[in-house]
Amino acid sequence: MSITMFIYAVCLALVANFLTASAIRCHQCNSHDNDDCGGLVVNTPRAQRDNQYLTDCTPPNGKEAFCRKTVIKFDMNNEHRIERSCGYIPEKIQNACFTADNEGYKQIICTCPEEGCNGAQSLLGARQVGYSLIGSVVSLLMATIFSR
Repeated sequence: MSITMFIYAVCLALVANFLTASAIRCHQCNSHDNDDCGGLVVNTPRAQRDNQYLTDCTPPNGKEAFCRKTVIKFDMNNEHRIERSCGYIPEKIQNACFTADNEGYKQIICTCPEEGCNGAQSLLGARQVGYSLIGSVVSLLMATIFSR
């Protein structure tokens, strides 16, 4: 291979690298507008993902997209809404949930980086669920031992 061909190959690889984007798809809907938005199913061994609202996220240049799920609970009429969307501005806590207590309503905002992860199921990862199960089993064993 000549040096010219090598330079062309390197340039082509660099251009291809810049043109490829790390796209992510998130559920994008609001339960106030679409009743189906409240109960979307995330992939599990027993249920297939509901792709009805799964849409490409197109972040502004220089930003990385993630998925977001916001549960809004109104104090006055005890109504709640679920909004699923793409996020571009990083939250205080990434890949987790946090609450915001506003005047007249409360929000639970969860973020996650995987495609379609803002479905209806818990946004906890398998590791966190595993730790919770282990903690529960250990607690039950300790309670059984100390109750005797």
